[in-house]
Amino acid sequence: MRILHVASEAVPFSKTGGLADVAGALPAALAARGHQVVLVVPCHRPRPGEDPAGEPSGPPVEVAGFRFTVRRASHAGVTVLLLDAPRLFARPAPYGTPDGDYPDNAIRFAAFARAAVLAGARELPGASVLHLHDWQAAPAAALLGSDPALGATLEGTPTVLTIHNLAYQGSFDPWVMQAAELPWGLYQPEGLEFWGRVNFLKGGILAATALTTVSPTYAREILTPEHGHGLHEVLAARRDVLTGILNGLDTETWDPGTDPHLPERYTGATVTRGKHRARRAVAVEMGLDDDGSPMLGVVSRLVSQKGADLLAAAMTGLVELGYRIAVLGSGDESIERALAQAVADHRGRAALRTAFDDPLAHRIYAGSDLFLMPSRFEPCGLGQMIALRYGALPVVTPTGGLTDTVRDVFAEPETGNGFLIQRLDPGGIVETAARALGVLGNAHDLLEIRRRAMAEDHGWGTAAAAYEALYRSLRS
Repeated sequence: MRILHVASEAVPFSKTGGLADVAGALPAALAARGHQVVLVVPCHRPRPGEDPAGEPSGPPVEVAGFRFTVRRASHAGVTVLLLDAPRLFARPAPYGTPDGDYPDNAIRFAAFARAAVLAGARELPGASVLHLHDWQAAPAAALLGSDPALGATLEGTPTVLTIHNLAYQGSFDPWVMQAAELPWGLYQPEGLEFWGRVNFLKGGILAATALTTVSPTYAREILTPEHGHGLHEVLAARRDVLTGILNGLDTETWDPGTDPHLPERYTGATVTRGKHRARRAVAVEMGLDDDGSPMLGVVSRLVSQKGADLLAAAMTGLVELGYRIAVLGSGDESIERALAQAVADHRGRAALRTAFDDPLAHRIYAGSDLFLMPSRFEPCGLGQMIALRYGALPVVTPTGGLTDTVRDVFAEPETGNGFLIQRLDPGGIVETAARALGVLGNAHDLLEIRRRAMAEDHGWGTAAAAYEALYRSLRS
């Protein structure tokens, strides 16, 4: 098949979160299965004078008064088109600053969605499917049916829209219709209009041929008022075309047997020694007591969604249980301050690093006995998959992709690979960590569970096969 992907970020060219991991890995996995794959992304760069990625390719694309230079690169068998428009994408960060989102995001991504279809169709004429990711690309689905110039480029091509996190929808004031040169015919309930605002994701949900999200459980959760973020009724009306496909993991980057960031690489056969060495390295690097006590790791955005505020409140209880706690991440300033204070109250037993430090992240996964993810909601989650691969048993809330990947050791003793937090509050986190001590203190059972966790396959092969089957069903 000839598969065209459109996303607002993708590894290794740009990244703010999990979307970039998926947009980089899924097209590569599809290419590895023999398909011709083109990925279109903005050419993000911090400053206009900085050299952009890729090489110029073909004539520019002009949309809504903006000129996009098309730059071509390749990654893992995928042709990547980077659309370079410095006025729109030469910015310190892709979506905004610590003070808030850029005020012209609607204009930026409406223009990008249009240009991506035009450039992608030129590169891949007769595409079998157009796969759009999140709200930034979603307008393309609606525009294909209302903009003759776009509709002619991919006439008859089915569209797939993947919702990576429903909390982010691209909701704007109505004035952006004119500013972004969007057809006013789309500002109606069957299009982009939603409660008097313009909602890019909602328009894509209604217009796409098929919808997917990043785990089976999340696909069910977003149909409820609790997790639907106001769009549950819109999604319920299209539930017959909604599928949950669990994201995969980059198993080459995240492999304790080859990881260059570890003091000693290890496999299931040598996991006990390998984790001991990594635990000591993390203790030295982060200023924790090197006393052999169990280590609880956290690598996360420090925001409410991830339950980072609950971790700060649970810190004393976890330390009193005998854990050392290693936290790496950044996020909301108030939560960072709360965690910093909690760590200061327990020097030697808890440590916080707020700088981006990918090598340290690898060592924390390797050194941790438990890996904590007390998320309020989690569409898929990659942290728990990485933890499993490194033999760190996840402690998670039963939501979204965490439900689909973590099985409680006590509820399922033959297949369990972690621990489920049944009450999402600081006391519930401490209680679960206390339960886990019984497993950590039994060397025989712990080794068996670690090896079971490390043997699980969370690579992209299964997800790529599921997307391939979906694409074929849309062409039949």
